[in-house]
Amino acid sequence: MAGLIALYRHGETLKKSQEQGTIVYLIRAMRLLQHRGKAYWKLIFDQSSIDGTGSLPNDKRIVDIIKKRGISGKLGLGYLSKRPPIYNCMNHIDIIFDGFLVDTEKLYLHPSIGSSKNYDHLYQIYYIFVNFMIKNKNPEYAAEFLDRHLRGNIIMKFGDEIYSYRNSSGFKPLVFASNDEISILSSENLLKTYFPKLNFYDVDMGNLLKISDKNKIEVIAKVEKNPMMMDPFEFIREYHVTSEFNGKSIYSIRRNIGKIQADFLSANVDLDSAYAEPDYTRPMALGFGIQYKKFNPNFEMIEGIIKDRYDDADHMIDFSEQESKNKLLSTGKSLKFVVPKIDTIQNIASIQGTIQTGSTIRETIYYMNNSGISNIDVIVNYVPTIDGRQVGLYTHNREFIASKYVGKVSNLNDLNYNISRELHCNNIYYNSPSMLAKGIGISEKNLWFPEWIRFLDYKK
Repeated sequence: MAGLIALYRHGETLKKSQEQGTIVYLIRAMRLLQHRGKAYWKLIFDQSSIDGTGSLPNDKRIVDIIKKRGISGKLGLGYLSKRPPIYNCMNHIDIIFDGFLVDTEKLYLHPSIGSSKNYDHLYQIYYIFVNFMIKNKNPEYAAEFLDRHLRGNIIMKFGDEIYSYRNSSGFKPLVFASNDEISILSSENLLKTYFPKLNFYDVDMGNLLKISDKNKIEVIAKVEKNPMMMDPFEFIREYHVTSEFNGKSIYSIRRNIGKIQADFLSANVDLDSAYAEPDYTRPMALGFGIQYKKFNPNFEMIEGIIKDRYDDADHMIDFSEQESKNKLLSTGKSLKFVVPKIDTIQNIASIQGTIQTGSTIRETIYYMNNSGISNIDVIVNYVPTIDGRQVGLYTHNREFIASKYVGKVSNLNDLNYNISRELHCNNIYYNSPSMLAKGIGISEKNLWFPEWIRFLDYKK
């Protein structure tokens, strides 16, 4: 257990005496939390910090150190612990935390790990948080990421802003108080003695807070406790098309998934036609075709599938294909290929539900190339598959084609490029968690993805 304090004096310009007063406030608040730890202490200010082992020194000694170093500022963090920091990065960055970290053994594979791969786990979490919150301005991602790995509270300072997160389980207490002059965060509601005019309140579990001069304390993101988590693959394949979710049929939801992808890809693809492969992706292919035709009037919408994976004797097969104007040519027991007018179709897309081992699309590309079609794009309705649990297999034994790129690429653009080269097609476009969630009509927070997939996205 540790004691945490964050204090911010508001006002664009503070007199030197007021800045020194901030330091005095911080020291006095620390004394009230002395029982939290007497093995290590640290004070972090605007541009510098001081720390030491043992109990917090008396006021005179601390003030002498501060004056000698010329330390001042309108904000500061205070940390007390029963043991020295176990993470070396706490000696170099402005971060304090109370609790422990979980599921950190694979953080080095995170798509946003960057140059922090070889540092300790707390620094890796700090680095990824900075990427989400400071660089990409995405507090929702930042809060969800912290909640995956933090059990307790964490406070970080970046320039003249302070960020704090209390994890959704409420494992550790955290309180706050704020008025026009000062904002405070604390591990305990014991500071009323020194701040009698302030009312302290519990920070809600799952809240990501920001303290700044402009907005004082504000909640910038919130993670639900025990949110409803759904299997996204149900919407791609498992649900029957006549089932309903949120008042919409699964068929219409799948069609909307295709529409959302067409909106996103319209500026990147040049297609003459697109076909579903296999038959269960027809609704997505239809939605894609309807929407893409708005961007490319010459796009030819043809009802049909490239290949049906089921044997003709299987009663699960959709026999409507036999009534299609596009006759299907049997090439073997169960492989059926559309026979278009090859001379009029130069650029074709295969609408895939998933790419797992890659064997299905490899076979399709082979037959298409033999038919004279050389420009082949693959549009995948699902996110990259790296874990059997994503497709109901509950096994790690299958060699998923995307698995080898885990931890080696940091965005979908690079993953698409690598796998398209491997499969020998023009382009591959995987769906992203955010686009898939938009197509389904549900928050991506409520869909289950492996962590590497959850935070994998297209370059902005």
